[in-house]
Amino acid sequence: MRNIQLGALLYAKEVTYENLEKLNGMGFETLSICFWETLGETDFASLARCVGEAGLPVTALSLWGNPLANEEVRQGLTTLIDQAYRFGNPFVTGFAGRVPAGSVDASLPKFKEVFSELLEQIYRHNCRGLLLENCRMGDLWKRGAWNIAINDAAWSLIFNTLDDPLLGLEWEPCHQVEALVEPLAQLTRWKAKVLHVHGKDAHVDATLLSEIGLYAPNKAIKPTLPGFGDTDWRSLMQILHEGGYQGSIDIEAGGPSFFANFEETVASLAYLKECRRSL
Repeated sequence: MRNIQLGALLYAKEVTYENLEKLNGMGFETLSICFWETLGETDFASLARCVGEAGLPVTALSLWGNPLANEEVRQGLTTLIDQAYRFGNPFVTGFAGRVPAGSVDASLPKFKEVFSELLEQIYRHNCRGLLLENCRMGDLWKRGAWNIAINDAAWSLIFNTLDDPLLGLEWEPCHQVEALVEPLAQLTRWKAKVLHVHGKDAHVDATLLSEIGLYAPNKAIKPTLPGFGDTDWRSLMQILHEGGYQGSIDIEAGGPSFFANFEETVASLAYLKECRRSL
């Protein structure tokens, strides 16, 4: 089951020689690099040199933000596509974006315009693909500010609007558990479009949920690392394998630093490796 590699998702500011040495020492096999809304003054040649010396294959370059409303985010995605060759042409990923305060349906024409242009660039630069991360960011069907790629119904509309083999999903169980969707069943439905997976899960406190519901100030559903949540990752890997998945699962630790609770993250990596070995 070595065709599914297990890695780490780091913000670019944490991609240093010292940190990559830590990842190598603990047995991480791949690396995803992400940014929030801006690329800043990133020197991509230096970043690629650092990663190359560490020997960790880069599976995705990601910029989280709203490319339908924020020109810096849209331009940032074009820059990632331009620079992807330095990292071995990984996936470029981000949110599908949203017309501010608009519905999923109302955002589709703008989505098609922006992402058609991005896909043209993906083909010109021979990038591996352009993927939509499905974090809801609090958005609903009728209104929101970030992302229309939030659930099955939205994905069906998106891929009917813009059907391209290099446009896919960047997926994880966490967002599905938070939405009370059974993640393994959803993965089975969408495995042909799931081209990159984040290692992030969630846990539902069913007793608390029955008392406070979904919209209380406290939360009965909390994100976790793989191995600490409600998803059977061995079954998840089996579904991916049956679908011909050749990508990675890159652990998303959450919070401002990947290394804040590193012992727990390393334990999650060990759990995923055990899941992989048992297949």
